[in-house]
Amino acid sequence: MTDGSDHRITVEAGVVDVLHRLALAVRPLDARTRAPAGPGLRVGRETGRAPGRRPRPDDPIRPLESHGATGFVLRYGTAGVLGKTVTVRVDDPARRWVPRRFSLPLWTRAELAGADARPPTAAHVRADARLLLPWLLPGPSYPVPQGLTGMRLRVIRAGEPVRWPRVDAYGRGGVPIGWAHGDEHGQVLLLIDRLPYPVESRFPVALRTHAPDLATAPPPDPLDPLADLVAEAVTRSASPPRPQDLDNGLLRGTDVPAGYHTASAYTVRTLAVGQVVHADDLPHTTA
Repeated sequence: MTDGSDHRITVEAGVVDVLHRLALAVRPLDARTRAPAGPGLRVGRETGRAPGRRPRPDDPIRPLESHGATGFVLRYGTAGVLGKTVTVRVDDPARRWVPRRFSLPLWTRAELAGADARPPTAAHVRADARLLLPWLLPGPSYPVPQGLTGMRLRVIRAGEPVRWPRVDAYGRGGVPIGWAHGDEHGQVLLLIDRLPYPVESRFPVALRTHAPDLATAPPPDPLDPLADLVAEAVTRSASPPRPQDLDNGLLRGTDVPAGYHTASAYTVRTLAVGQVVHADDLPHTTA
């Protein structure tokens, strides 16, 4: 039972402090293989540094606890978790995957502690209801296995690289065959998941770009290269989670984020089966 505090419970041995309630677990996945991404990822929560202010050692990102292949953990502890919403960023210093940011509401410590009360004041919140499973798209240094089909390109707007673009690829009949995210330099590695049938050695692919709206996107911060990367708003999972809570278009990276504009036209490029080709710059134009 509890002693009236949300961080103390009574067990057979007596009253004990609960210092490590799970607030959130993050398990990034490789979008191509669906396996855990890593090692070497950096996953942390943002602490709210003001734009343009030089960061301190623990600022603007406070790392989450790393638990290897099982993911990263944020806990309610003695220092607590500030606020009911947290912004999490997932970054790879080796540039194998394109970074992502997420804003999501947490189960509060009071909600989590309610199941320990006698009588309970809240239902038990399952651990998988506190799980974030973001898919990471291949970046410039992604280890591409031999025999894959794809292209490397740069998305530009008015001759300048587009920061954090997204690209969808379509085959014959408008069938989706792949998607990709770009980095802060507009560099995109597009790997085709499903080859069109019948398979030919070379085939056309229609590409459509999505890019942040220049009128509303924050300016780049020279002290924090990820500051202008969109923070995608995640809906809190139910407990127990529904299938769409753990696997949906936002987590996969196929949904177009808020504040992005979609190109007004498709651009056709040619791919070669079994090769990752270097393509010309891909213009992002809107009507």
